Amino acid sequence: MKRIVLSISLAFFLLNINGQDDKDKLAKEILTELSEKTKTYKSMRIDFKLTVKSKEINETQSGKAQTKGAKFHYSTPDREVFCDGQTVWSYIEEDNECYIDDAEEVSEFNPSEIMTIWDKNFNHQYVKEISAGSNVHQIKLFPSNPKESKYHTIVLTADRNKKEIKKVIIKQKDGVTLIFSINKFIANSEIGDTIFKWQKAKHPGVIEEDNR
Repeated sequence: MKRIVLSISLAFFLLNINGQDDKDKLAKEILTELSEKTKTYKSMRIDFKLTVKSKEINETQSGKAQTKGAKFHYSTPDREVFCDGQTVWSYIEEDNECYIDDAEEVSEFNPSEIMTIWDKNFNHQYVKEISAGSNVHQIKLFPSNPKESKYHTIVLTADRNKKEIKKVIIKQKDGVTLIFSINKFIANSEIGDTIFKWQKAKHPGVIEEDNR
């Protein structure tokens, strides 16, 4: 009798493993489709909602972002950030200051990076389909090198029919959680390069703090 019970338990265990393997293959297919489509875009315009949560913070803001390759620009009610691929300018209107940093050194929210964040140094796990037949799927991402990553877990929601991201939840090791929801997305519109650089002449009197 014990042997029969053990055999049944083992069979269920193997079925669960095989079932999860199949689901993770689906996650891989979805991520590959997202990457391939996103890499065809010359530019992106995104209307988004960003929620930042921690022990001290619980704030939600709406914003607009524009990206082109490694360049990005986004604005929310309390800040405007410019990046030309090498330098990041963070303008805080309330402080009347603009902070200048090397792009490689700053951990500024990067809307362009979020759209393909799973491409490098992440493992994946399928979670669920949001509702039956919706073809909107939830996938978890885990850093392949946890000790070297600032991220703990990333959960993304993707529409497989449109091959587009709908929502990304980023849980960082420092206890900060970012929830990035996409309200509107337009690809391949014409965007001039001047939008990605801080224009000092347009902001007279603003104090610049150069951290490079």
